[in-house]
Amino acid sequence: MILTQRPIQTLTAAGKTNSVMNYQLNKIYSEYASVHQVCREALAVSDAADIHSILIGGSLLGMVRDKDFLPWDKDVDFCVYQDQAGEVFSLEANFREAGFECRKHYVGVRTEQQLASGLALLHAIAERLSAAGISYVLATGALLSLYRDGALSAEADTLALLIPAMTEPELSDTAALFNDFSVRFSSVSQGLGKGLTLEHDGWRINLFNFNEVDGKWFWRDLNCEHWVDANLLEAPVSLNVGDYNFRVPKQTEAFLEARYGSHWHVASRSKFSHGRLPAFLQVYKAGVMVDYIIHYQIVEKTYWFEPNANVISTAGFLPTEIQPTTAGDLCFPVHPEIFLQEHYGEWQTPVKTWNGAVDNPTLVPNKETLERILTYYDRTSALL
Repeated sequence: MILTQRPIQTLTAAGKTNSVMNYQLNKIYSEYASVHQVCREALAVSDAADIHSILIGGSLLGMVRDKDFLPWDKDVDFCVYQDQAGEVFSLEANFREAGFECRKHYVGVRTEQQLASGLALLHAIAERLSAAGISYVLATGALLSLYRDGALSAEADTLALLIPAMTEPELSDTAALFNDFSVRFSSVSQGLGKGLTLEHDGWRINLFNFNEVDGKWFWRDLNCEHWVDANLLEAPVSLNVGDYNFRVPKQTEAFLEARYGSHWHVASRSKFSHGRLPAFLQVYKAGVMVDYIIHYQIVEKTYWFEPNANVISTAGFLPTEIQPTTAGDLCFPVHPEIFLQEHYGEWQTPVKTWNGAVDNPTLVPNKETLERILTYYDRTSALL
């Protein structure tokens, strides 16, 4: 693999720029008929590990009200209780072997020590890429926080870099640079690399292949295509963060404004104050997303993050029973109407415009919810 290295300029502080960049997010979903099959294929993996996967959300709504998945809902939602969080998160290799791509998501804040470790790890990855002659730039949240704040966000979940387009063998060679990392997964589509996922020292890092089609560039993350009208890898500049040096797009501010809006330079209010918990595992295949969402029971109430905090009566989830469906045998709450009434209100009437971020009556404050869960499980010494 021959990749040309261009001269690197040095950037020590955010400067003004008048350049404009366009950003577009495309979400790729399959035909409705694929949802049932992919659901079964995902459950074949989790069922083999004895994961108690309870049908919830719009998936439950469709099966209870319409006797099938909602035709406009292209993901399938399952509840997994806290005692199996570690088990379901450990199944990534199994899901990938079955043809799925995966995303893990945690909520909460990292310690200062963890943030220092993450920054050092990100720099080590960047140095290995450079030593191998592979161009890269920081991307997404890592770029935003390091460029704007000079530090990683305490609520950072994953880190990301963009690397050049690669064939499957080239991506495999790149993965070999990180043989000492605890986890390495490659994603390929039609012989071309989508990206490389690494895990090490409690951090998850995505190296997305940056591809070009008809003068536009994009990277892919599960079912999301991120398009820009500029080559972010062309003539990168250098960003100094403490003792470390990283490569960033020469159009950094234009990219950040296109990606995050005109107020990108204003830090968002913190959602959490301390602690960190697993939130969900997403597995994706053939245009269908299957979500295993971790739920935390505190007596008669059950909480979860999607990614914001929700609460519903535990009786809306437990106990459960197996019922035959158009997607095979699925695990239902014995009293699904409790979940549906609390989560959707007038759930018997179809509403295609329902927005979980706005219309959801079960949302509760993030910080207080995480503190409540951590306090309860610390007091009861229960296994998370």
